[in-house]
Amino acid sequence: MNTASTQRLIDRTAGRIYFVRLGAALHHGWLIAAGVAVLALLAARLLALLPADVVVRWLWLPVPLAAVAATAFARKPRPHETARLIDERATTKDLFLTTALLSVASAPFSPVVVDQAEHRAESLDPRKIVPFAWQRAARDILLSAALVAALVLWLPQLDPFKKQAQRDKLTTQEQQLAQTKKATALRAEQLKQDDAKENDKVNKALAALEKTFKEAKPQEREANLRRLGEQQKEIGELWRQAANQRRNDAQEQGAQKFGQANPQQSQQWREDLKKGETTAIKREMEGIKSEMQKLAEMPDSAEKRAQQEQLAQRMNQLSEGLKQTASSPQLQAALQRAMEQLDMSKLSQMSKESLEAAQQSMSLSQQELEQLAQAMKDQQSLEDALKNLQMAKQLADQQKLDGGQCQNCNGMADYEALYKKLSQNSGGSGPGMGPNPGQGQGGKAEENDEAETGFKQERSPTQLSAGKTLLQWKTQELGPKGTRPEDYQEAVKQVKQGVSEAIAAEQVPPGYHGAIQKYFDSLPAK
Repeated sequence: MNTASTQRLIDRTAGRIYFVRLGAALHHGWLIAAGVAVLALLAARLLALLPADVVVRWLWLPVPLAAVAATAFARKPRPHETARLIDERATTKDLFLTTALLSVASAPFSPVVVDQAEHRAESLDPRKIVPFAWQRAARDILLSAALVAALVLWLPQLDPFKKQAQRDKLTTQEQQLAQTKKATALRAEQLKQDDAKENDKVNKALAALEKTFKEAKPQEREANLRRLGEQQKEIGELWRQAANQRRNDAQEQGAQKFGQANPQQSQQWREDLKKGETTAIKREMEGIKSEMQKLAEMPDSAEKRAQQEQLAQRMNQLSEGLKQTASSPQLQAALQRAMEQLDMSKLSQMSKESLEAAQQSMSLSQQELEQLAQAMKDQQSLEDALKNLQMAKQLADQQKLDGGQCQNCNGMADYEALYKKLSQNSGGSGPGMGPNPGQGQGGKAEENDEAETGFKQERSPTQLSAGKTLLQWKTQELGPKGTRPEDYQEAVKQVKQGVSEAIAAEQVPPGYHGAIQKYFDSLPAK
């Protein structure tokens, strides 16, 4: 029975009441949120009970929560509640309340009440009945926001209970763990690409050498020597690259700590690696990975910490044993990362994640081990190939290199056995002046001791010392008595002591090592 004016007054007033309630809820919610923010900042900055960076980062979160709560709790009033408020503030003595309730309980006087309410509604303004008083609320919001901002900017960071120091340590180790995991992933990807390339080069060079051996014909002396020389140059370059890499690895790895590993075990590992065999070392690595997996599933306890210490010692022994076995900075770096990650697992917050990362590093160590074994095997194959090349060139020069004699040969070992056998059965056939069989067919060269020559006998002023041999002249006569035998003996001693280092420093291919060593060993001590 409400008329248009009365209904419009009630609706507009109800809308303003809703916004007033919503504003009040937002005002109170904002103040509550500001209070929570102030308490959180005090707890984070003065007591360090909460992480300050996290508190500041999420400081805005109470504001939307307060807005959602205010929207949920602010409700639009019902018509009779609005009518009662209008009667209270317009002093209409329940006129609008009675009008709002007429639909529920009609009475004989209803038309009179409706006419009075309609007449009175035309003169009333909802803005005066329910005004918006926003100044006080806005002041409170601005002051609380300024207080929170001031605390964020100027409140000092204290740490009376050392909580922040513990969090900083944890954050640092989390960053280190992330870096080690990234380094492991990058190295694993690089390893897949580099390993295939290097192994392919060696295999191609050795296959080409075997092909040259099998195609060699005794009567083609010059062609055989030319092809062998080309192969020797290529394989020698590969060997030098491998030797340089091994030497650089040894220098990069630095000083080794001896005495912490089993020498016999290290020697056995070294011999296995030269053959490309990694079963024993991989078995030890697999055992370590299994222990890590068991530790990851264990709860934090004294027993777990004791097993972590034992596992750390076991990994250290493995690392030291591999240092004595072969120089590989990449392998040592992977093991070092695994040990660092194992150490990080002592923090309960990072235990499981760190142990999983350590297992990944151990898997990378196994891949590094495979590459190291393959590199050592390839280098040994190159050394064997160079030795066989040297023997093959000698046989080719004597026109005895026949590939048909070893068509079924498989690998450098078969060629080495064949060439040694052919070298032992070979003898000299050219002209010469030696008296022994097999060295020549001629006699002794005639000499005229009375012939005049421009020979002038004098002594070089240079000091006798170890160095390069520029000229060698062998005689069977006794030399003149010298005046400095001590200098000669000292020089010979220095040369003998430094011959191994000189061979390595000059990067002499393995095929020449035996002859050089034999020569220097034959030098008399006096």
